[in-house]
Amino acid sequence: MAKGLVRRDVLRGLAVFTAVAGSLGALGGCAEDEPAGRSTEPADQARVYPQGVASGDPKPDSVILWTRVASADGGAVEVDYEVATDAAFTAMVTTGKLSATAESDHTVRLKLSLLEAYTTYHYRFIADGVVSVIGRTKTAPAADQDVSPRFAFASCQDFNGRYFHAYRTLVREEPDLDFILHLGDYIYETEGDPRFQDPTDARKVTLPDGLPVGSADAPFNAALTLADYRSLYKQYRSDADLQEAHRLFPFINIWDDHEFADDAWQDHATHFNDAKGDEKDTDRRMAASRAWYEFQPADVPYDAAATFPADLTIYRALRYGKHVELFLTDQRSYRDDHVIPEGPIDVDVAKLGENTSLGARAFVLKKGFDPKEAAVAPTMLGDDQKGWFLDGVKQSKATWKFWCSETQLAQMVVNLKDTEVPDTYKDLFYVTLDQWDGYRTERAAILSELSGTKNIVVLTGDIHAFYASELHVDFDAPKAVPVAVEYVVAGIASKSFEEIVESVISGDEVLSSLGLLALVPQLDTLFQDAGAHYRYAKSRANGVALVEVDGDKEIKVSFLELKSDLLDPKGSGELARTEFRTANGANTIEPVT
Repeated sequence: MAKGLVRRDVLRGLAVFTAVAGSLGALGGCAEDEPAGRSTEPADQARVYPQGVASGDPKPDSVILWTRVASADGGAVEVDYEVATDAAFTAMVTTGKLSATAESDHTVRLKLSLLEAYTTYHYRFIADGVVSVIGRTKTAPAADQDVSPRFAFASCQDFNGRYFHAYRTLVREEPDLDFILHLGDYIYETEGDPRFQDPTDARKVTLPDGLPVGSADAPFNAALTLADYRSLYKQYRSDADLQEAHRLFPFINIWDDHEFADDAWQDHATHFNDAKGDEKDTDRRMAASRAWYEFQPADVPYDAAATFPADLTIYRALRYGKHVELFLTDQRSYRDDHVIPEGPIDVDVAKLGENTSLGARAFVLKKGFDPKEAAVAPTMLGDDQKGWFLDGVKQSKATWKFWCSETQLAQMVVNLKDTEVPDTYKDLFYVTLDQWDGYRTERAAILSELSGTKNIVVLTGDIHAFYASELHVDFDAPKAVPVAVEYVVAGIASKSFEEIVESVISGDEVLSSLGLLALVPQLDTLFQDAGAHYRYAKSRANGVALVEVDGDKEIKVSFLELKSDLLDPKGSGELARTEFRTANGANTIEPVT
């Protein structure tokens, strides 16, 4: 059998939403001439396929294909698909039919099975007489296949007032990537949160329903209904640079908080910081999960009849040849609430205001928090997921075990002891407890149990900065040999961490009065002074990162920092590269000069 082809009697075309739909396709030979009446005009393609095409979760024998079709009257639309091993579609692999219905917002998901390992496929859809753009995807290598993959990892792509130049640059600089790993905050649930969003007339999102949040002086809405979350994905996926990245590379996606709500835990939001009581909203959480499933080409089971969190399980492992296994964890669905309540004052942790995240989830006195956290011992992963993760990593035969983490594991503390602040604040403060610092007991237990496992590399998003760290069971008393390494990617387009800190301090009378604004340009130095585990810190940056696996020798990680203006729709995509290496068995980070 020719490489890249599949047997006619066993190929399965599976449209995954609520039912199986599709047909077995013809094999081999040359494709027929393009039938008369089919349009490939870009204007028609944009009208019929306004969110483009995508693929995801490549495995050695399968991949998910995706598109969304615009329906003129809201009814079902018949969609043909074609898959070939060449872009001219002369070596056809399969064809079939699907139905795009209102039930799934006219999205279609096709799982191609029994494909050839580590093989490039081309695909297209046909609906209403219009042929989509041609997508390109690639299956994973077999588990014993000795290959050295190259992949990108990305996070945090705010659409409001900002542009996705990082994808344009990535496509230009790295045209032969195997896949893109997206670590969450693919969308942001708000229309214009003044803490970190600056929508413009040309670049903003609107919600059909919406939950009013914010203040009387700065009102804005957050997504509330299924229609709201679907609307966000449709607007974000209208971006041409994001569409092109999806067209060319399979994505592997995990969510973080903004796919539901900022600093979320389980089915609870934190918009009002306890001012309106507990913000548990299971229907809202399930709407967010359903929209994520409909719009992401992820090979995960969805049960519309089940209640959160049983409706959608997204933690999973993907083996990628002899040297790579990815472990994607869900750090939102099963986590406990933050240890410090947002409502009352708590002087032990320097929480001096009511109904605020400051002193609860952000800027928390370390010596006051640590004993409180130890007494509670909250979980980030939940028992079932944690057991699955630890067993999987320890039993993995891959050279490199990549933990795909939404939130940073490295301890992030600022040391204000030698700064010009009031004496009360001359101490160590956690910057944010929404990441693993807020779950330090479980972090220590996980890293301790994995301390005998070689070559664990954590890839992280969320924090809108580039960091490279060596990880320890106890960051306050690190041992000579680290347990693992962590590489954190800056946001695709979201405001950088330094810019957000600047905005938060400027908008808070207490923080401003402490003189903290003057310290913002020194953040990276403060982080590194308070923690020798940081080998690199760039808190004012945007971009994407690249991983190059060199068999069982080493990995290289490159931070691709954008230097062009993200507020300019015509930004050049100019970048600067900063490279590091981690050698097999070393658990250390070295700069590549």
